[in-house]
Amino acid sequence: MWHIDPVMLPEPDNRNVVDVLPAVTRWASGSADGGSTDKRIETGRFEVWICAACGYTEWYSLQVNEMLAWLTHNPRSGVHYYDADAPARPATSG
Repeated sequence: MWHIDPVMLPEPDNRNVVDVLPAVTRWASGSADGGSTDKRIETGRFEVWICAACGYTEWYSLQVNEMLAWLTHNPRSGVHYYDADAPARPATSG
C-alpha cells in the first residue's frame, strides 16, 4: 500500500510551489447568515491510500466536520448532511 498525506497540488503559475489540497474549497458560498457571497472556504486536507498491486485508491478527508456542519446552514453551499443512524421516515402515499 502507498500512503500519501497530505495530498498536494502543484501551483499552476509557479513550478516551485506545491499547495496542500484542502478537503473543501467553496467559491461564492457566502456566509451562513446570507451575507457576503465572495468567500473562499478551505479546511482540512485529503489523504490517499493506493494499492501497489492494482492501483485501487481510497481518499479520506481529515479535519472537516466542523466547517461542513457550518456550511449546511447555507443552502447555496451545496453541503448536506445525511444521518445513516437516524430513524427512517415513513413512506408517503401519493
